[in-house]
Order: sequence, then C-alpha cells, then structure tokens
Amino acid sequence: MERLVERSGEYTRFGVVVGVDGSEASRGALDWAARAAVERGTGLRIVYAMVDPFGPEIADSGERVSAMLTEAETRARAAHPGLHVRTAAFEGGAVRTLVTVSEAAELLVVGTRGHGTLVSLLLGSTSVGVSAGAACPVVVVPPGADAARVHGCQVVVGVDGSEVSGEALRFALRETARMDGSLTVVHGWQLPAPLDPMALTAAGYTMNFDVFEERTKKHIDELIDRVRSEEGVDVPVGVRVVYEHPVQALLDAGEYADLVVVGSHGRGSVAGLLLGSVSQSVLHRSSAPVAVVRHHREPGGE
Repeated sequence: MERLVERSGEYTRFGVVVGVDGSEASRGALDWAARAAVERGTGLRIVYAMVDPFGPEIADSGERVSAMLTEAETRARAAHPGLHVRTAAFEGGAVRTLVTVSEAAELLVVGTRGHGTLVSLLLGSTSVGVSAGAACPVVVVPPGADAARVHGCQVVVGVDGSEVSGEALRFALRETARMDGSLTVVHGWQLPAPLDPMALTAAGYTMNFDVFEERTKKHIDELIDRVRSEEGVDVPVGVRVVYEHPVQALLDAGEYADLVVVGSHGRGSVAGLLLGSVSQSVLHRSSAPVAVVRHHREPGGE
C-alpha cells in the first residue's frame, strides 16, 4: 500500500491514520490524530468506511461522505496549517478497513462513540477489534479528551516484565519525547490466587512487601535505563510499584494523563481479535486516550 506521495517535488509520508464517521467522538479522534501527525513530522490520512455501499443510504452517501471528509480535512488543516492531509472512503466494514490501512501506517487513531454507518466505532467493536488486529499501535480516544495538552504532557505506561510490555515502554518513551512531556511507568501486582497475605501471616509466614517492591523497582529502573539508551531519548521518568490490580493501578496513575499505554499479545488473525483482560479493561474505563501496542510475532511463530 502506498505510503509516500509526491507533492511539489517532495515526498510526504502519511504515517498517522484516523477513522472518522462524522460524529463528535470521531472529531475528537481527528483532533488528536492531527496533533500526533504534526509531532511525528508526518502527514495525516483520514479514512471513512462504508459498510454497505448498496444499502438504503446509497442515494445520498456519495455527497454526504464527500462533505464529511471535506469537513474533516478542513478542520485538521485549520488547526495545523501546513499539515499534509489525504482523505479516502472505502467499501467494507470499519474493522477490516482500518486494519488494512494500518499496514501502511505508524499510528492508527479511532474514537469510541461512533454512529451511522460506522456504528461499530462504539467501544467494544471497532476500537477493540482494530486494537487487536492492527499492524501498528492504535490510540483509542474517549469523548472529552483534550488534544491541546496546554498543561504539559503526561504519559503513563504499564509494565509487567513481559516482552510486549517492553515494546509498550519503547513506544511510550518515544511518544513522551515527541510530546515533550514526562513518563510514569506503572507496575501493579497482586498475590496470585488462592494466596492470601493474611492467611500466610496466620500460618507463620511473613510477606515483606517493601523488599519485593524495592527489588521490582530496581528491575524496572534497569529496564528503563536500557530501553532509554537504546532508543536514544532522555525524558523525565517516574516509577510506581503498587500492590494493586494492574488495571486499577493504571487507571489511578492515568487519571490526569494525556496518554495511557498498554501492551497486548497478538495471537493471529482470529484469536488476536481478543485483547488481553488488562488492555481491554483499561480501554473501557480510561478517561484518557489509550494506546494499545501489540506484540507481533515473527512469521511462523506461535
């Protein structure tokens, strides 16, 4: 799929893609995506998917879609003069369309409260389906998210020691640097069931939470230093290790964040349509935009 187009003798890369449907929620996603494109130094591709081009809406779909895309392009250019914008309408479902265009993108952005022919932009369908199947990181923008970030940027990322959380950390560091902000790395942990700290204490065992958290923080600090050095970025980073469910730990840390980053294991074209419980729960409950970074295995891997 084409990624570069010639424009006045120069080539413009359209690395950020946003799905729109004319709703207020998709306008919020558009605003967020336009700013992300500027911060990345890339162009913006605005995409609309028509579920049934031969359905009852066909009589006015052409003019309506064209007007909607023109409005979206005008809005993005007005907010960011000089931003290169392309628009496109595709036949087919929203998830299939957006997953396909993600193959030529660096970042894909969707909203959470769609309607009309992109009704599946409702959280639980397009946002989850695209996050699970896209070939690039996906940012899901909830209603009311502020794209301006006038008070400085705060990014939160969850880590658990897995390979995919390391990939999420890399993405979060790069985004924090682009946004000229600060990063909070969160690790929430709980004793695995059926272990109960009170029962262990009653049985004569003691749990030294301070030692565990200190060792965990040391491990995370080493991971951060290594990844930060490999990525060549230097941004303020804080670490929070808390005895709390990972979802709640991320939601608490991200209450006033501009972006929450989570990792999710990709498991192929079918099983991968299901996100992990942590990433999906954060998507459903976060008031901040959530970036889902999937782990893409090498061909032939499990």
